Amino acid sequence: MARTTPTKAPPAVKAGNGTAEAPGTTAPELVSDETLAEVLQAGAEAHGRPTLDPATIADGLAGAQADALGAVTGTWRTGVTVNALWSINEVRNAWMHVAGLGWRKLYNGRDGSFRALVALAAHARQTGRPINFREEADGMVYEIYAW
Repeated sequence: MARTTPTKAPPAVKAGNGTAEAPGTTAPELVSDETLAEVLQAGAEAHGRPTLDPATIADGLAGAQADALGAVTGTWRTGVTVNALWSINEVRNAWMHVAGLGWRKLYNGRDGSFRALVALAAHARQTGRPINFREEADGMVYEIYAW
């Protein structure tokens, strides 16, 4: 049997700004804790299926946005819970939603560390256990400790 070439091409790669030059730049929109709780409750009632899509929920929180931009180098957050995760089809682009703090981007500098942080955030979300994490001035989470 002769080999044939594919007849369909994959979709074009697009990053947050609509070009392929800057992968991993899309960010989830801010959502209030009340809205997140409502969506999570609705998802739990719908047999645990994920229902939160941060890209479509528009509820700007100036305080949380200012908190994210004003982070001091090496800020440790202790005893917090992860109540949502978000990712998109871009290179190393995943976020965790921390109760009371908002969305935090996971460090995306290396594949191994990115995978480890995503696994720890997913573990914290799945088990509901508190975590400690360190975020830097660039707004990314570089360390997560989960028990």
